Amino acid sequence: MAIGRKRSIPEKTLEHWTSIYLSNRFPNGALWWPTVGEDVLAELPRLAASGPGKTLALELKTTMARGTDHVLEIDTQQLGRYLKPPGGPPLPVYYVFPTPHWTGPLTSRSGTSPATPTGSSAAPPAWWRQRVGPAWFGDWLYVMSARSVAAALPSGWNAPHRTRATLFTLNSSHLVGGVPAWASLLGTSMSWRPMRWKWFWTVVTRCGPRDGVRWRTFADEAGRPERVLVLDGDQESIWSMGELLDQPWLERRPERSVNADAGVENDADTGDGEERLLLHIPESALH
Repeated sequence: MAIGRKRSIPEKTLEHWTSIYLSNRFPNGALWWPTVGEDVLAELPRLAASGPGKTLALELKTTMARGTDHVLEIDTQQLGRYLKPPGGPPLPVYYVFPTPHWTGPLTSRSGTSPATPTGSSAAPPAWWRQRVGPAWFGDWLYVMSARSVAAALPSGWNAPHRTRATLFTLNSSHLVGGVPAWASLLGTSMSWRPMRWKWFWTVVTRCGPRDGVRWRTFADEAGRPERVLVLDGDQESIWSMGELLDQPWLERRPERSVNADAGVENDADTGDGEERLLLHIPESALH
């Protein structure tokens, strides 16, 4: 992260809040937060092989606070890799991001609701609880499929020389819990709008969303994971578990680079340190 740029809310805060929600909504599901050096492309097939149900990956992004605005930038090389993996089926990747209703960045310290765009304010401690009302984080957290994110980015986002592109710039003057004007933020030609966090999971358990890639694992007569149905819009394909797991790139570790200024290694696919979540929802939770 460049000097002078502060995140609107720490990724770790959103990570904890989303984990609490998903652990309660899918108590029998499997959550996995890959560490630095673990490749989400390799872990997805292995999680899909854990049992019947649905498997997907979440890219948790946070906006940057710039005065009274909040800007969401996308790592275009990472997005391109998700859209065109080195092998195997298309990937069920979804982007999760906040639409802050405050000005300025929040810190990891708990406290009162922020107000001014100067300096940093403490994050309210109760926003992870649904009973707080409109201030609940799920009312200002949204989800888009990787395909819809790509469609909403400016033309030329995937040019070889580009590494980042702005998805939207949001002014924080909207009401708490209010829906942003997506038509003006993302363009009136967008077929699919971002979904609110809670509604997204309702759609997921009902075999959606249709604009994103979906993986569903089925078992054989003995109850062992046998095949994965891959839905991509109106297209579908079936991968045996052996085919899915027998991909050469599954055994390849992601390339690492050394940050000369910090003197530490950086994972080539980590972006700005945003958090990733892999989730397997058991068949019993699907409709």
